[in-house]
Amino acid sequence: MNLFTGCYEHAVDGKNRVSVPRKIVETLRELGSPDEVVITVGLDRCLFLYTPGGFSGAGQSIEGSPLGEEGTREVQRNFYSSAESCSIDRSGRLLLPQSLKDRAGISDKVVFAGVGRRVELWSPASWSERQARTQADYEKHARDVFR
Repeated sequence: MNLFTGCYEHAVDGKNRVSVPRKIVETLRELGSPDEVVITVGLDRCLFLYTPGGFSGAGQSIEGSPLGEEGTREVQRNFYSSAESCSIDRSGRLLLPQSLKDRAGISDKVVFAGVGRRVELWSPASWSERQARTQADYEKHARDVFR
């Protein structure tokens, strides 16, 4: 399929390791990145997980924005300076950087949400709150997107 899909909640152990959901690992393999990902700050207090190629693609969008705009510079500073290359070990575990966990409010559990070309990592409480708040508007937004 080559797109990240599905929603999974997994425990984070005392060493900040989390098992990557099998479906996410399969998609990473399909995309040619079975053991390397890039994690950075996302939007709405989540983290974005990309393949290295996906991270470069997102970077191209950012780099295409006008440097004279303060917002562009702020996004560049946060997106790139927070980015961490992370390996997935033979057991399928990923070490979550503490600084990124803190930014997203992730503690002992994490939600992996496949959203197409990236995976979003959420604290379960933030994910549940967001889903409850946005479900009512889904149809309205979907009509705009699918027109």
